[in-house]
Amino acid sequence: MFAQHTLLVSLVLITRCHSQHVGYKLSKSSEPPIRLGILDSFVQGVHDIATVLSSVPDTISILLNQDEEQINLYAPSDNEDAYLNITQLTAKYGYPCEEHSVETEDGYIINMHRIPHGRKNRMNNSTVFLMHGFMDSSDSWILQGPDKALAYILADEGFDVWLGNARGNKHALRHNTLNRNQSDFWDFTWEDMGIYDLPVMIDHALNVTDKESLYYIGYSQGTTSFFVMTSLKPEYNDKIKMMFALAPVAWMANVRSPLVKMFSPAFNFLSNVLWDYNFINTEFLESFSGTICGILGTNCHSVMYMIVGHDSKYMNDVMPVMLGHMPTTSSTLQLVHYGQLVKSGRFCRFDFGAQRNMEIYGAEYPPDYDLSNVAVPVVLYFSENDWLADIADVQILEHHLQNIYESNYIQDFNHLDFLYASKANEIIYSKIVTQILDFAEVD
Repeated sequence: MFAQHTLLVSLVLITRCHSQHVGYKLSKSSEPPIRLGILDSFVQGVHDIATVLSSVPDTISILLNQDEEQINLYAPSDNEDAYLNITQLTAKYGYPCEEHSVETEDGYIINMHRIPHGRKNRMNNSTVFLMHGFMDSSDSWILQGPDKALAYILADEGFDVWLGNARGNKHALRHNTLNRNQSDFWDFTWEDMGIYDLPVMIDHALNVTDKESLYYIGYSQGTTSFFVMTSLKPEYNDKIKMMFALAPVAWMANVRSPLVKMFSPAFNFLSNVLWDYNFINTEFLESFSGTICGILGTNCHSVMYMIVGHDSKYMNDVMPVMLGHMPTTSSTLQLVHYGQLVKSGRFCRFDFGAQRNMEIYGAEYPPDYDLSNVAVPVVLYFSENDWLADIADVQILEHHLQNIYESNYIQDFNHLDFLYASKANEIIYSKIVTQILDFAEVD
């Protein structure tokens, strides 16, 4: 029955090709980067989806038969923290918050946030930079509140805390020549965040604090973009004392999320058909999740956990606040690029197709990111219950990194728990503080 629904949805989508925006262009090319024609891409996508569907029915069946509480993910919250912005939230809980604006080399204007100290009057001589995940923002690091959110914990320990933002999210919707209603504004992937966004934000934080290096904590896409930066701009290794990778995403060959596995082969096609301006917003996600919930005959609570991993026993209290702040806007090309990693089994640059790849890279296929350039000491945090950052893929990443300082297996965490679990402070964050302090003594 599910396969029949998928075919029906696919037929509906292809009829929209005549009226919808069916192509996008990257700044590197004046032609659409999609390798195949729209029909060929669709046919290939349906073939790939059919192949994946045959391998995951047992997983889907288990999830759909779970006896879960019926939760409307988009229902209004009675917690005011879901509606306060980041400066209002920090003020509410007694923390200072500065907003700093930086401009990237390619013209994006990004607001980043700084919590220079906490409420305990402790002073530490170290600067810590935190980078969020896909469709998220700097807000994510404070949503659990004092004593639980990582940004507050670090600030209370006396660290100078900087919260980065990626182009296209709600804190980075400006450009010096483009308007966010133009498709060209959304012409980027997470590679551009590693090449342009992270360097300018890190440089700004170091300039303001008069430091030569800082500690970097990345979550999910915040790890992907970091590995891009240190691979393609290895001079930034000298500016990072240590990198903490929470739920690291690089290789994705073993991703276990049924929905990601099903749809990733068709991300190229769907990005052309479903989004006129190449970006994802909350309105689309509400519509998409509602459709998927209806097709699967399950509640949206189940659908979310079909992406990130089994239902979390740690997140019930913070979920309404989390959903008041995320998801935020992102480019569909970020999703397309991740889909390419799933399909190819590689950690590589964007695949434009053989002809454009030859023009851009000088080879038929995009090159892998050279992680031998990553000299920074890396601390890994990962979990078997994470269906996006699978242990097998993290082990591949670990094998390619030259300087693993420590590798930490966390039991029972799904992909979101690394940020939003009620016990993340006990299980992970307190350990990060200790690791920074210990490393600072040695350093």
